[in-house]
Amino acid sequence: MLDYTIEICAPSYESALAAQRGGAARIELCSELDAGGVTPSYGLIQGVRAALTIAVNVLVRPRSGDFLYSSYEVETVVRDIALCAQAGVQGVVVGALTADAKVDRTVAAEWLKEASRHGLSTTFHRAIDCADNIFDALEEVASLGYDRVLTSGGCPTAWEGRETIASMNAMMQNHTGSARKPLIIMPGSGINPDNIRELAMQTGVSELHLSATKRHKSGMRVLGGIAKEETVVHSDEDTIRRAVTALHK
Repeated sequence: MLDYTIEICAPSYESALAAQRGGAARIELCSELDAGGVTPSYGLIQGVRAALTIAVNVLVRPRSGDFLYSSYEVETVVRDIALCAQAGVQGVVVGALTADAKVDRTVAAEWLKEASRHGLSTTFHRAIDCADNIFDALEEVASLGYDRVLTSGGCPTAWEGRETIASMNAMMQNHTGSARKPLIIMPGSGINPDNIRELAMQTGVSELHLSATKRHKSGMRVLGGIAKEETVVHSDEDTIRRAVTALHK
């Protein structure tokens, strides 16, 4: 039986703690999940790393929007990767495309080199789902030497993209990443306790990524000025635990 790894996309300190308590093996720490996720603050990275015993990977994405980056944004990511290493995390999550929706080999290689220099694992994120040809993009990422790819199979959710994900996983069994192991295909998007086991069985993957988030009403008693009813988003410990249980039953 496969030894499964669950990674929680944690958009806050509270989410990171919930991931660990719920039984996740690793988190992807980010901020602004509603915008697709961006680089969290250095203070948050430090705080989370100090609080957790499970592995911490950090999303390093300089802004929301597309994955075509300026030279300044590319350099910003390089500096942020170095800061992540200083904070003692285990890995970084990055991704870049060209204007023609191909993997930007030059940029991706530069980020990989910086991460490798600090001994960090590397995940190429769902920029791959925006590529012109997801299989060609996967070949590029594999040839560069990334450790894993986070993908929904080019579809809005991983369940919808499960056939493509299964093909990607089979395709990567003969490729090796920087750790001299087959490049890991990690499905993400729309995964929950009800579909996680079936998705794993149908795709053959060993790692799965979900946010398990719930919206919580703000503790503000008074909403003044232009403020309306506010909510905050955190990963939910019970949902995480149910996903872990469902996957390993």
